[in-house]
Amino acid sequence: MKITVLGSGAWEGIPAPFCHCGVCVEATKNPHSINSRTRPQLLVENEEQNFLVEASPDIRIQSARFSLPPIRDFIISHWHFDHMYGLHELFAYSKYKAHGLNFYCSRDTKKVLDDEEFNYVPAEVIEVKAFKPFELAGIKVTPLPTYHMRDRDDQVGEDQLANTFGYLLEHDGKRVAYLADYYRVPQAVKALLRGIDAVICDGTYLLTDDYKSYKPNHMHGKEGMELAENLGARQVYYHSVSHLTGKDHDALQAALPAGHSLTYDGMKLEF
Repeated sequence: MKITVLGSGAWEGIPAPFCHCGVCVEATKNPHSINSRTRPQLLVENEEQNFLVEASPDIRIQSARFSLPPIRDFIISHWHFDHMYGLHELFAYSKYKAHGLNFYCSRDTKKVLDDEEFNYVPAEVIEVKAFKPFELAGIKVTPLPTYHMRDRDDQVGEDQLANTFGYLLEHDGKRVAYLADYYRVPQAVKALLRGIDAVICDGTYLLTDDYKSYKPNHMHGKEGMELAENLGARQVYYHSVSHLTGKDHDALQAALPAGHSLTYDGMKLEF
């Protein structure tokens, strides 16, 4: 099982619009550097079959930059712009070349995809259930519910979550989890992932405590690192890296413990 990180940035990408912080200025000076990040998306390959995790708004750029093969299957974590709005780019491809796409997602994400803003894109929207595995490209995929939006999720029981999903990918004895956006992870998810080979975690507010006062919808500071360490994952990777850290790639990587790595656009992982 091979995973390519097509986009490693958070919702604004790096450089962010109209931003002149040190991180964004550095990325602007050298747009081909490791500090330049498009929005989140993963390519998963297995024995000449493949699918995408997320539908980044930068999908057009990413598909050209990385010479992606034709893809019909998309696993989507949730309905926020940086994770799903690349679907708007796929109308002509879906209608005239692929003859329809498949979107796998949670109940709440399906509601958005079924709405008129998206239903003009020829596609089958397939609702998946928390902890109910399905198979895609020979890989066992298990949806993992997380708490992401406090105003929608905070009072929902762990067994009723159907908004934002991460995904556990299993193949040939290897277990890799992608956790999208979250401020809390259910105990059942933690139990399922304990001792996992690798976890790809949210890094939006990594080592950043400035936003604690308004309770962001993401783990912040060292919380994400502590979660990964609690899982006992053999390898830890961070996606959705933002300029909010105030550190470029090398400086932020140097602040992480052994076994924890920042992703970057084009990073290849093999399990």
